[in-house]
Amino acid sequence: MKYYIYQGSGTDGELQKIAEVENKKEYIVTGLAANSTYRFAVSSYNGLRESAKSNIITVNTSAIPVQGITLAIDKTSLEVGGTAKVTVTITPANETDGAAVLTSSNTQVATIDNSGNVKAIAPGTATITAKIGGKTSNVISLTVYEALVDVTNLTSSNITPNSIDLSWS
Repeated sequence: MKYYIYQGSGTDGELQKIAEVENKKEYIVTGLAANSTYRFAVSSYNGLRESAKSNIITVNTSAIPVQGITLAIDKTSLEVGGTAKVTVTITPANETDGAAVLTSSNTQVATIDNSGNVKAIAPGTATITAKIGGKTSNVISLTVYEALVDVTNLTSSNITPNSIDLSWS
């Protein structure tokens, strides 16, 4: 006796024949996506005709949880108005918990978007972390300094034998 295995993705729609087995009543389905819904049915074939499909079962494949999140940054010291880029490495790469959410501990000093772009806002310190599900990354410490200014129009006044007053803009 042959058995035909039918599969469908999601919770509705047509089932497609994906395999047939002969003289056994089991089959291992491979190539499924993690954290997904599938439907299956089986029919028999005696060489002359095919039976009606069995009851349809719906199964959800298991998720692939995040094992680790690592952050790296190209600059840990910035001036106000400066930018840096944070790179997020997630293991395993095929995890199904979703995207990392990046946060700054002090958004008045530095902000970060979920693409990893850091912007220095004001002098001070902040830490950057990422979270996915229940996992938290390493902490990156960031220091923001005042923006450097150009010194111009240096002048002197009140010149004495022991002192001079300097001023500039």
